[in-house]
Amino acid sequence: MTSQDAATTSQQSDRGVVSVPSDTSSSSPAPVATTEETSAAPAAPPNPRLAALAVKRANLDVKLADLQARRSALVTEAKLPSGLDMPADWSDDRKTKQALSSANVVIKEHIGLLHKYNEMKDIAQGLMGLIADKRGVRIANVMEDFDMGEKD
Repeated sequence: MTSQDAATTSQQSDRGVVSVPSDTSSSSPAPVATTEETSAAPAAPPNPRLAALAVKRANLDVKLADLQARRSALVTEAKLPSGLDMPADWSDDRKTKQALSSANVVIKEHIGLLHKYNEMKDIAQGLMGLIADKRGVRIANVMEDFDMGEKD
């Protein structure tokens, strides 16, 4: 028996497979194999990291399904920019694109309004700073004179 045959035989016996060596004169061995894997050795415990990853993936799959359902509900509630309902003959893809387009327009409008607000707030704080310098007081005192709080 060669070293390769011995290695194969030892691997098979570790798995519960028994092979009967054939005589060396024949060119093809005729092994007789029996499997007793269920009673030979208990299965190795699963890797805890893989189990944890499987749990995380299952949780993410549930969360994804929930988010997709919420998105579908929001798309069905969405209206055209004119305030009318979306036509019933539109495909779901077209309705989704229109809803996202309308949402992006609203977001851009809000961002524009925030920019204007911040510019006006910066100008107002600069003017209050000038008034405070002219009076020789702190800016907080000037804000109190104009009935403004710290968060205004």
